Amino acid sequence: MTPETIALGRLLAGDPAWAQGGSWTPATLADAADEHGIAALVWQTLGSAPETHADVRERMAPWVRAAATRDMFIQRDMQMVLAALAEAGVRALVMKGSALAYTVYEQPWLRPRTDTDVLIDRADLDAAARVLAGCGYSQSDALSTGTLVSHQVAFERTDAHGVHHVVDLHWKIVNPQMLADALPFEDLWRDRRAAPVLGPSAAVPSPAASIAIGNIHRLAHHQGHDRLIWLVDLRALVERLTSDDWRALVALACEARVAGLCLDGLRQSRDRLGATLPSDVEQALAAAAPSEPSKVYLEKTMHKRDVLVNDLAALGWRARLRLLREHAFPSAAFIRHKYGEGNRWPLPALYLHRLVSGAIRWVRP
Repeated sequence: MTPETIALGRLLAGDPAWAQGGSWTPATLADAADEHGIAALVWQTLGSAPETHADVRERMAPWVRAAATRDMFIQRDMQMVLAALAEAGVRALVMKGSALAYTVYEQPWLRPRTDTDVLIDRADLDAAARVLAGCGYSQSDALSTGTLVSHQVAFERTDAHGVHHVVDLHWKIVNPQMLADALPFEDLWRDRRAAPVLGPSAAVPSPAASIAIGNIHRLAHHQGHDRLIWLVDLRALVERLTSDDWRALVALACEARVAGLCLDGLRQSRDRLGATLPSDVEQALAAAAPSEPSKVYLEKTMHKRDVLVNDLAALGWRARLRLLREHAFPSAAFIRHKYGEGNRWPLPALYLHRLVSGAIRWVRP
């Protein structure tokens, strides 16, 4: 960990000596806070003692003002979208960063996010797409889509104020096959919680499910890039857990076979940020972890080829062929977007270039 990361962790953990012994500067600390998604939190924390490190706070002030302003438009937009989805009979769960921003953070702008993740039933995808189109959204070509290669579709729009809105519609919580079905939509919907600030029909996963989703996401999609904001998310969630919630978390994590992934995040949040982790919960998760297939995400760095091997092992032969085809030959719209609409190479040449360059990246350590 860098000196900046260590200092930021100590600051958010409440260590009064957080600034001592570090070889950072106000500029590097502010940049690190921004990189870890905690600039607004650091700005707020330093505000309790404005006479100290005012230079760090001053560097972050423009970012915080921009985040707070942007969030006003994002919140209004999501209220519109969620109301329209409910009216169309589409069950929708706001999840990950957006769900937490409006349920466990003091102010939503304290939790930065670039998009809003919405989980739906796969059967409702066409209806949800029509709703988003009616709300002024168009499907983005930035994501490769398919039956197996990806379980999400992105939609975007720019409003009258120039604010860019992105809604990621998911029908599974992550893309890797090993973990994609760990938390089925119907189970998450059954245990949902209300999110009144986003409207009377808005719903988010239960606290236990949010903890599981957060830990699955950070290791399945961002292994080796552990941002502090994800550990802050976990701390914010566990601070609100009742004894029943803790029991629900253990039961959910063990049933979904992600106890080890949850334990890793909870331990890091405890060790680096002072989050609560009851000893009986730690012991129960630790006992279940060794027998879980998902432990591979804790035992080694998972390169793209490793994920593909695991995906293929989880599928039947027909599905394996389909997955390989979707990896090798994504939609033409995705290829055009990837190489730029102004690229004059013919489409077959772009596919060939992608196959060759992609093969090199997939076999490279």
